[in-house]
Amino acid sequence: MDIFPEDTVSSATSSPASSLYSPSPHGYGSWVQELSHDQQGVRLIGLLYQCAAEVAAGAFDRADHCLEQITQLASLDAPHTLQRLAAVFADALARKLLNLVPGLSRALLSTANSAEAHLIPAARRHLFDMLPFMKLAYLTTNHAILEAMEGEKFVHVVDLSGPASNPVQWIALFHALRARRGGPPHLRITAVHEGKEFLANMAGVLAKEAEALDIPFQFSAVEARLDELDPHALRQLLRVRSGEAFAISVVAQLHRLLAADDAGRRHVPGSSCLTPVQIIARSSPSSFGELLELELNTRLQLSPDSPSVVSSLSRQSPVLQAAVAQQQRPAAAKLGSFLQAVRALSPKIMVVAEPEANHNAAAFLERFEEALSYYASLFDCLERASAAHRCAAERARVERLVLGEEVRGVVAREGAERKVRHERLAQWARRMEGAGMERVGMSFGGMMEARKLLQSLGWGGSYEVVHDARGEAFFFCWHRRPLYSVSAWRPAAARLGGS
Repeated sequence: MDIFPEDTVSSATSSPASSLYSPSPHGYGSWVQELSHDQQGVRLIGLLYQCAAEVAAGAFDRADHCLEQITQLASLDAPHTLQRLAAVFADALARKLLNLVPGLSRALLSTANSAEAHLIPAARRHLFDMLPFMKLAYLTTNHAILEAMEGEKFVHVVDLSGPASNPVQWIALFHALRARRGGPPHLRITAVHEGKEFLANMAGVLAKEAEALDIPFQFSAVEARLDELDPHALRQLLRVRSGEAFAISVVAQLHRLLAADDAGRRHVPGSSCLTPVQIIARSSPSSFGELLELELNTRLQLSPDSPSVVSSLSRQSPVLQAAVAQQQRPAAAKLGSFLQAVRALSPKIMVVAEPEANHNAAAFLERFEEALSYYASLFDCLERASAAHRCAAERARVERLVLGEEVRGVVAREGAERKVRHERLAQWARRMEGAGMERVGMSFGGMMEARKLLQSLGWGGSYEVVHDARGEAFFFCWHRRPLYSVSAWRPAAARLGGS
């Protein structure tokens, strides 16, 4: 069962948003029961798009009215996937509106968010068990590292995957290294993670496994998030030593550095990171209604770092021009600096796994539409898995605590708070090459191993592992739609020689 049946999608998306928004004269509740299941699906899709359009246009009342109707049709506990997906997106859209009043938003949401924080690690484990994407990422990353480290006697692997890190990946690498011709190397793993308890547990598990396999092993822990690492001190932080072959693995985390770049661009010294609207409010008297209208029609319409928003505001307020000039001065790009620092460490390989989606567009509506389509596929994957393994409770936790939080990150947040900034492989390739990195081809053998894993776990058919057009990266697909990519990189020879 597809989340969006073809006829449902075509019916909803071929009509103008305004035609889909038609308040029922019967009031809430009664009109829902008059709709068939298929009609409810069409209605839900239409309401989601309409609500996003009203949010983008700054039509607070109409957006609120859409949300009221969505809640009549959707619920996190509903039996149908589309209803649960709609509930997650309605929550994100509601938070988007609520974020206009930061104090109120923090007061209401901080307690709700922290109440279930202790359940998130278990939800992540459920996601790992129910879907093959992380398993495939670990397997193909290990395969690329093994090929790059052929014949090396001292190997240092840095795990930058943070919340996506899992000792299972490195236990599998232990077994592969032990089986290689010539025996295992002396292996050192450095893990970067913000959880002290996680790092301690990982150290214990890996040390025990290495001892059982008689592999010379050392573990180093760096208690930090990836976006907290200082690129200028990377060699010291990661304890990179001469004489060791160096590799980096980063799964579903590199995109977080793009939020740090946004924070750097938007900072105005002495302004406490004032938004353009706040600067106008302090420099030219206006009524509250005028300011609210301006806030709704700019801050919501596009991302706050959108050049078009800043440009239009600067034309309205001469006082703003100096502040805009300050905001647009070049700032040290965290991602670019980080990648250049990595290149300077001369890794034999850096393997990057990322969701294959464009969730970093400046325009809010573009992000919303991309996210709705992408997470519909993931919800569909989870529905199939939970039906096959009878794990509806686990599926519900993943939808609410893992995927729901990601959707909120894409839809509800802006500026430096928008950490979920997934980009497609083509965009990552431009960023990597711009930092002096070049592709390392992902081998056919790695692809065959990944396909064998899918078959052995009973995931063949709906899931696929395919090479990209150049045969240099892998895509993990659901019904032919790429949902994750894995690519490998190393310092470009010409750039490395000149560094």
